[in-house]
Amino acid sequence: MPDGRFASVLEKQKNIPLEEINTMTQPASGSIPTALSHPDWPALKGVPLLGHLPAFKRDMLGFFEQSQRACGDQFVASLAGRKLHILCHPQLAEQVLIKDKGSFGKLSQLRQDIGLPLVLGNGLLMNWGDSWRRQRAMMQPVFHKAQIARMATAITDAGERMLQRWRRDMAPGHGFDVAHEMMAVTMDIVTRTMFSSQIADRTDQVAEAFTFLIRFAFSSLSNPLQPPVHWPTPNNRRFRRALSTLDDILYGIIRQRAEDGDTRGDLLDMLLAAKDEQTGQPMDILQLRDEVATIFGAGHETTANALTWTFYLLSQHPECRSRLHAELAEVLGGRTPQFADLPQLPYTRAVFEESMRLYPPAPVIPRAVLQDTGLDGYPLRKGDRVMVSAYQIHRHPDFWPDAERFDPERFLPGKQDEQRHRCAYLPFGVGPRVCIGNHFALMEGQLLLAQIAQRYQLELEPGHPVAKEVAVTMRPRYGMRMTLAPRPV
Repeated sequence: MPDGRFASVLEKQKNIPLEEINTMTQPASGSIPTALSHPDWPALKGVPLLGHLPAFKRDMLGFFEQSQRACGDQFVASLAGRKLHILCHPQLAEQVLIKDKGSFGKLSQLRQDIGLPLVLGNGLLMNWGDSWRRQRAMMQPVFHKAQIARMATAITDAGERMLQRWRRDMAPGHGFDVAHEMMAVTMDIVTRTMFSSQIADRTDQVAEAFTFLIRFAFSSLSNPLQPPVHWPTPNNRRFRRALSTLDDILYGIIRQRAEDGDTRGDLLDMLLAAKDEQTGQPMDILQLRDEVATIFGAGHETTANALTWTFYLLSQHPECRSRLHAELAEVLGGRTPQFADLPQLPYTRAVFEESMRLYPPAPVIPRAVLQDTGLDGYPLRKGDRVMVSAYQIHRHPDFWPDAERFDPERFLPGKQDEQRHRCAYLPFGVGPRVCIGNHFALMEGQLLLAQIAQRYQLELEPGHPVAKEVAVTMRPRYGMRMTLAPRPV
């Protein structure tokens, strides 16, 4: 039987009326009125009863593209009775994410029994209000640039372990799934920077549990027909097993470290030492678990997917790859990159940033409407849901000339358009809730890209299908099978 937050989630969900669970039009507490449908919001024609749900589930981003072409930069999707208002313009994103914070908040402010709160609890990504501000202040030192710089060696050490395995096990021309390899190396990095080597033998368990849990959470948020989590369906039972596996590992290590008093200089040590500025109190074990889970969830899958798409794009643009190789050869000369090398690798960074423009790790940013308001003349009511589409914004032709083209030069020093809207590029969000780990992710992506690209050339395996899939992050639906060719260094 689950304990802690999950048990309370189950109990609350059991008390939600069935019709409310099916429509998801108001929160479990009943404190927010039923969301109203707004026929004056433009929309594509849907199918009876289900509305746009079949198209949304089949290809969410494709549905957004089709709707944007037909309806403009803001439109509504009807998902079996649940209304979702989609925003595809930087000015609309700015209004929601920065200017009108009083009217828009986290979906977890409506209810915590669907979506990522099921997995991440009240961690920084899900938290809000004064509690979020206190947690952000407590965790900010953990992600200070000086602390991040000290993690560079752990990143390149993990990269070297992976490259050694490639040299040992993979012959030239060998086909393999780059997406799987990037997930493995970033999981290795986050476990070692978070826990030193305490769970090195359980990383596969953690990775498998997280992959399923994140997919389950996104489906619970986007599919109103998914059964409530307390129903004893096979998928729900698998969810509870995966969550139990994750919690057993996380709680076990947190308790062991706190009881032993060992100091290893890793992220867990810093979280255990963090104190509330006002009360001087440390985090309790439930909050520690939620923050550790958040770092795990946000700290490996996003970078892994960004790197996977980067190697795919480089395989399709050999002229960009050649320029990258030339920079790496000139600056590194075959040696392992270090943190101090990063300022001398501007094209490497530009390649990674341009990849995140075309394939943003988090392609959508959901928000809840907390009070009656409007956007560009269209009404929104308290309880409505909106979704900022970073994917559409990153390809908006008004802000990105030749927007579909992979062009790393956009991000080179001196080449960036200073007049570009501040919300035209959102790989880590924007405003006060910008990702706290964005500097770590950029460093990690640059170092691994440099480390791999100077030693190997990766080519897309002939005939391998490439398609996008969104489950919180944007991943390749069928993996990314590529072949390996060693490079002279």
